[in-house]
Order: sequence, then structure tokens, then C-alpha cells
Amino acid sequence: MSDLLLYIQLRLEPGCMGPQGKDHIEAFCQKENAGPWQNQFATVCVVPRYDKTLPEWEYRVKNKLLSAEQASKFISMHATTKSELEDNIESYMAEEIDAYMDGKL
Repeated sequence: MSDLLLYIQLRLEPGCMGPQGKDHIEAFCQKENAGPWQNQFATVCVVPRYDKTLPEWEYRVKNKLLSAEQASKFISMHATTKSELEDNIESYMAEEIDAYMDGKL
């Protein structure tokens, strides 16, 4: 099972980039997806979250959508938790957003 890659789709709200976020979110997502966050078992695709009815996080293996419980089980096989993985990704994204917005404001 270790050869399976977990694909994580993270929907970022434009507001996380500040008051002018809607002007920058598309370009930021393109930049991030050109060199996505990844580790030995997971990779992240970042998309704007314009529709708040859609979940912030989605997990897929072999194009199959996983429930939160299935995602947690898959992640736990890699000596971490879903919460720790999400925290790690969120910290990385916060740093990336800060660096990106540094030259924009």
C-alpha cells in the first residue's frame, strides 16, 4: 500500500490572503501547483474556495474520493495523523502566502 499516493485537494478561501485576496488567489494557486507541497505519500493541489458548500479538504487515492475516516486510516499507516498532516500543510501554506503577498502589498 505504500506505493499509493494520497492526493489532497485544499480549497483556500481568498480571504486568507487578506482584503485583496480575491485579486491574487488564482495566481497563487497556479504558483503552488507548479511545485506542490508533497511528502513521501501525499501531494497537495490548491484551488480557490469560492463555493463554501464544498469542503476545505478532499482526499483521493487512485481517483477515489475518501471519507474522513478512510483518509485518517490511510494517513495513520504513515506514522502521522490527519490532524498533524493538515497542520503541517496549513503551516506551509501560511508561509507561502506570506512570501507571495510580501511583494504584492
